[in-house]
Formats: sequence, C-alpha cells, structure tokens
Amino acid sequence: MSRISSALGLVAVSMALLSCSGSGGNLGQQVIPSIAGSWEFIATSSASGIATGIEVSLKEGQSLVDGIEQPNGTISASSAQMSFVTIDPTTGDATSFGGSCPTTQDPSNSLTGSISALGGPFNFTYTENGNVFSVSATLSGDGKSILNGTYTSTDCSDSGTIAGGVVSKLSGTYAGQLTLPGPSVDTVTATLSESSSGSLTANFALTGADNTTLTMTGPVTGNAFSIQGTFQGQVVTYFGYYELTYDCLDQAVDLQSLYLVNAADSTQTGYTLTAPLSQSCPAKL
Repeated sequence: MSRISSALGLVAVSMALLSCSGSGGNLGQQVIPSIAGSWEFIATSSASGIATGIEVSLKEGQSLVDGIEQPNGTISASSAQMSFVTIDPTTGDATSFGGSCPTTQDPSNSLTGSISALGGPFNFTYTENGNVFSVSATLSGDGKSILNGTYTSTDCSDSGTIAGGVVSKLSGTYAGQLTLPGPSVDTVTATLSESSSGSLTANFALTGADNTTLTMTGPVTGNAFSIQGTFQGQVVTYFGYYELTYDCLDQAVDLQSLYLVNAADSTQTGYTLTAPLSQSCPAKL
C-alpha cells in the first residue's frame, strides 16, 4: 500500500511541475533579443560603388509578458535618431554628410522593421532624405551585427549590399588642425566623452591663433554626431564622424580618427583629427 501511495505522490508532483512550467503561456516561447542602441550600417551601391553610412540610435519596442516588460522585436528610429554619411569606398574615409540621394519634397528620415530571434531575419525599411529603401538581412548569433544584407530602392533607383553592427560609445583624445570663426587655423586637441543617454561632450584645447579652450556638446547617432558651442561670442556647430584612417606606422587602416566639418559653411574643407601616434612616421624617400 505504501508503494502505491509513493507512486501516486510522484505522479502528482510531476503534474504540478508541468503545470507550473506552462503557466503564463511561456512554455516553448521564443526569447526575442534586445538590440536597442547605437548602430552603423554601411550600404554600398552595386551601380556606383558609393558607400553610405546609416547612423542610427536604434529603438526596440517592449511588450508586457507575465508582468515584465520584454523586447518585442519591433525596431524603429525617428529623424532625430538618424544621420547619413557619404563614404569613399576605396579609403573608407567620410567625404560629406547627408547621404548621396537627392532630397525629396518630404526630406524626413526614419526606420521601421522587425527581428524575431538571434540568427533570424533582420528586415527593415528606412528613408534617406525622403527616399525609401528596403533591407533584407540576417541578425548574427550574438545580436551585434547583420549578415548577408542587401537593399533596394525604387525612389533612388539603387540597390546593393549592406553590412554593419553595434558601435561603441565615442571617447578618447584626438589631435590635428581646425579652423574656427576667423581666418586662422588652430592646432587642437579634442577629448571626447559620450554619456549613457547618447550626448557627446568634446573639450577642445586650442593653440596657435587662439590660445584658449572650448567645450562643445550635442547628440550622437551611431558613429556620427553634431556638436555646438560658443566661440568668441559666436555659436559654432560641427558635424562629425568617427572613422578609422591609414596609420603610417603599421601601414594599416586602423588609426582612430574624427572627421569634422563646419555646419555653417558647406564649402569648407573637412578636418581630420587623429589619435596620437606613439612615434613620428618615417620620412618618405
């Protein structure tokens, strides 16, 4: 009699465990990854070879599951959370800001799409200056990049490949030359720090024509940013982009650099500030 009672007890416990594991409808439910954050996608045209950096502060929707907010796979970005950079495909250097497609009557930027799982489809639609692009790709197994990406656009009459992934917060020290209001060029050292909310602070130390300091702040989208400050009573705004440029010491494209352009003067040549080198480059023969 005791053996029968023990067997019935085990059956009851097993059924209770199965009942608990199925509560809330989560039994076998697929977990959707959280991919919100700073991303950069590089779209390369099959026709022209032009590369466009799509810089995005990606957002992901949330749904209530068993009383807890969890990612639901719906991704988006508004116009303020996006920017575009035209990139030289032969060097990887930025050449201009705003993207290569002509501006439409409704020049808004946006992104909407969805993901379902790690290693699953990563599909989205984005607008560049009002031109609509459709992207088909696969989310990597770690959720930090896209694989096998392609894009098409009937508005911009373009198609090609697209790659990219999560980018780190901007930081570090960079040096070079920069022209502020006035005809003279200053030697500058810029120290960058990005907050958890995606706001960049750039502290400039200037020597030469102007021996002073300048602090500029502004939003970051992917590897691009817009910073503003006041210099000699004038408001100054710069568009910037973090990139890797040619390092003469190891002869590789791995030198951390900033490309800066004065937003008020589109004809002005951009300036590149680089991370300090450990030694001088060898003289060219």
